[in-house]
Amino acid sequence: MSSWPAAAIVIVSICIRVEPVMADETGFYVGANALSLLSTYRRPDLDSATTAVFGGAANGYSMGPSSVERNHIMWSADFGYMVSRNLGIEVSYLDLGSLQYSGFGTVTASDGTASEVHLNLDVRAHGPAVALVGALPMTNVWEINARVGAIDAKTKTNYRTAVGEDVQSGNLSQSSTSLLASVGTAFTVTTHLTLRLDYLRIQHIKEKGLERAFNVDGVTAGAALVF
Repeated sequence: MSSWPAAAIVIVSICIRVEPVMADETGFYVGANALSLLSTYRRPDLDSATTAVFGGAANGYSMGPSSVERNHIMWSADFGYMVSRNLGIEVSYLDLGSLQYSGFGTVTASDGTASEVHLNLDVRAHGPAVALVGALPMTNVWEINARVGAIDAKTKTNYRTAVGEDVQSGNLSQSSTSLLASVGTAFTVTTHLTLRLDYLRIQHIKEKGLERAFNVDGVTAGAALVF
């Protein structure tokens, strides 16, 4: 486990042990966030998976150039309830954007005939999540918080492969339950408005096209309306 999920678990654990404070510090909230993607699938991993799909060197496959384009801006919406000033529960929906991968190579048959190989993938991931929320007030208007939970992520992969004159296309989907954790801070602007900034980590979202799992790291910024 990386240090970020571990830090989130520690903060939430501390908040669970803190004695509840006054009831007027509890309540419902709704929020919306924009997420800037820092990392997800890495091109060397995709190249390695592509090589494996086409049988590798043992099957006469040689990897050529490739490219990756990512949708770096994603979004999420959440609804939560703070049981106490320090502890709450949150449900949310996350759209993790899309990734486009293009890979090229050649495959050589036993008779020495070489054919060009093209692979194009468009991968999207999204899904609902639930998390425990821990909050540690630093001042009357500033707090450090963390979330630990799980996301039921669904990936949909549109693919197109061309090996010589043989062209195939279609789509594949896969669902997986993955660990979600974040560490961040929040500033109270008014009684009913809070601004948030968080570092988010999602581990091992599964994808069907290349039979791989990937992690998501990102920074989220957003606002919450408190009732």
